[in-house]
Amino acid sequence: MSFIAFLLNSFECPLTSWFRPQPPSKPDYTNIYSSPNYEVKKCGKCEDGTYIEIYIPQNPYYGENGKPKAVIYLHGFYLGPSQIYGTHLQHLVKQGYYVFYPNFQDRFYQIIDGPWETFEELVEATLGLDLNPQDDWLKAALKSTKGAYQQIGFTSTTHVDTYLFGHSLGGLFALSWTYFAKRETPPLPDNMLPQQIVVANPISSTRMNFPGALGDIIAQFTNVVDVKKTGADVTVPVAILHGNEDTIVPKDEWKEAFGSIKTEKKKMYLSFTDETGYPGMYANHEQATVDTSFFPPLLSLTVLNGIGKEDNLNWQYIWYALDRMIRYGEQADELSFDMGRWSNGQQVHPIEVFLPPVPSRDNFRHPNHRDA
Repeated sequence: MSFIAFLLNSFECPLTSWFRPQPPSKPDYTNIYSSPNYEVKKCGKCEDGTYIEIYIPQNPYYGENGKPKAVIYLHGFYLGPSQIYGTHLQHLVKQGYYVFYPNFQDRFYQIIDGPWETFEELVEATLGLDLNPQDDWLKAALKSTKGAYQQIGFTSTTHVDTYLFGHSLGGLFALSWTYFAKRETPPLPDNMLPQQIVVANPISSTRMNFPGALGDIIAQFTNVVDVKKTGADVTVPVAILHGNEDTIVPKDEWKEAFGSIKTEKKKMYLSFTDETGYPGMYANHEQATVDTSFFPPLLSLTVLNGIGKEDNLNWQYIWYALDRMIRYGEQADELSFDMGRWSNGQQVHPIEVFLPPVPSRDNFRHPNHRDA
């Protein structure tokens, strides 16, 4: 979302919203929320990157194969507090899935009262001068998640269906998880390796040249994590959910890196901004987040390339992909999406396949997808 678009939506749209089309409403998830009650355990210390939240359903979902389902959820750069993804985490645990949310960045684990006014204030409040190599962050996530599995009784011999989800930097970490897990001493248990991987707006390497202040900070890191190396160990189905207006990680950045992901069962999907009605839907770097209120809106647009809010891009795109894989056994590279319609009947801009290239840019929709 650009500054101009933001200003127009902030001042013009509320004045005209009474006659503009409304976006699709949130689906009714009642029939899949088999565990509306759940517990959240918090372990480790934020100061050393071992902090993790464990979402434990009161009524676990085992599916047809009788195995518990686990989601390891990896956050983006400077996006450690679980509040930033809060309703998605709740959406998962209410379906009966165990959710593991490691906060691998030290210090920044909760949002304080009152937003930061500058990016520099955020840097000081979160990392200060402790700019750890990013492979250390991933190793910290592996360690804390392994301990969390053991704490709730998932031993190395427990049969668990594990799925990985990651956003931005967390997306790269999800794609690099198996590579690092196999090289731990001892290697992580097989039940912590993913059945499938879903990533939203992932970076392909910590060596990427990010714009602005964010890039200045990332440039100081050493021990590069790069999917061109770690992707060689990815043999399970992969879905990359990207946005056409992501300026932090432009979609074309993945044209070369995509081939480094070993599995042939992979696909990169693309969402599009749609301002047909009010409020609009913005396919930027923050489409997976639901709360970025720790930043003033204009600063969030500058540094994060978007404002996190829960909308149809979450329900029918980001959330939907993981739901279809876990509950319905669909494969990451065979997903179809129906983004619904505005209140005037106009179709919301459909999801397209970006990679691998296809002869015709089909709009992948499935008329019977609304099981929720």
